[in-house]
Parts: sequence; structure tokens; C-alpha cells
Amino acid sequence: MGLNWVEDIVSHYYKLKGYLVIENEDLLMPRTPTRQVRGHSDIDVIAIKDDQIIHIECQTWWGPGKKDELREFQRLLDRFTLAPNAIFNKYRFLNPMSFNIVNKFVTSGKPKRSRNGPWDRLETFCNTNNIELIEINTIIDELIKILKIKFPQPEKLGKEHGIARFLIHLIQNKYV
Repeated sequence: MGLNWVEDIVSHYYKLKGYLVIENEDLLMPRTPTRQVRGHSDIDVIAIKDDQIIHIECQTWWGPGKKDELREFQRLLDRFTLAPNAIFNKYRFLNPMSFNIVNKFVTSGKPKRSRNGPWDRLETFCNTNNIELIEINTIIDELIKILKIKFPQPEKLGKEHGIARFLIHLIQNKYV
């Protein structure tokens, strides 16, 4: 189970798409200019399928204050930079030569209109660093489509957990 609702939705979405999903994998963080002490962070979601490993970080993002923004961007980039070694060291059956790692940052908080605001700066940062930026509503829309196909009738309801069970209830009672 994810540590926040964004992680829960993303994790369930990739499970329904047939990925092997690992949540909240420990990530040792060295001391860096943006991190005064060594410590631990986590890889929010790792989704593995075929020859692809998707490393997904999930946050609600309304944007840190402008003075903290570069530091927060660097901390995010540090997680994406350090994660591949952590993944391949822990899961030795995964051959680094056989997998393509894709980095994704899933977040809430995209404003309807923005002009050089926090979202725009985040989008520029992600594009520059080969990180796919996804607003959580995109994942929710796709998850709802999958659930509508998988569970067209109430009697087809299976043992879905957590957020998916709630979404199925909303779908079948015509809330969405």
C-alpha cells in the first residue's frame, strides 16, 4: 500500500495493466549539497513488465516557494539518479542490460491556467531531465476506463482492494 493516495492510485493502475508492482522501496540517500545528512528515502512505485522498469515518484505538487524550488528539483533528480543502482542491487535477477528504465513523476496540482508558475517550471525541469510528468487526473481517467471494462456489472465485482473498490462503487452508482 502506498504512503499517499496518489501512490495508491498509480500502483493499482499499473497492477491492472499487468505490471509487477513494488511499492515504497527503500533508497539510501548519500549526503549531497541539497541533503545535509545521509539518510533514507523511498522509490514510491516500481512497475516492471517485459523489458521495461518504470520508476515512479508521486507527490502532491503545488510548488515549493521559489527559494526552495531548485533544492526540491535537485532532490527529486537525486532520487531518479540513484534509483537504478538500488533496484538492480536489490533485485539481482533483473539484468540491467535487459531493461529500459523510464522515469515518471505523477502529481496533483496542475492549475487550469498558468504562466511561468510552479507547474510550468516543474514541467520544464522534467522535460530537461527526461522525466515524464503526469497529472494524477490522467491516471484516474485511464483507471476508470479500465475498471468500467473489467467490471461492467455489479455481480462481476471481484476482490479489488482499496481505492479501486471505491472507484468501482462510484462507477456502478453512476457518480463517474
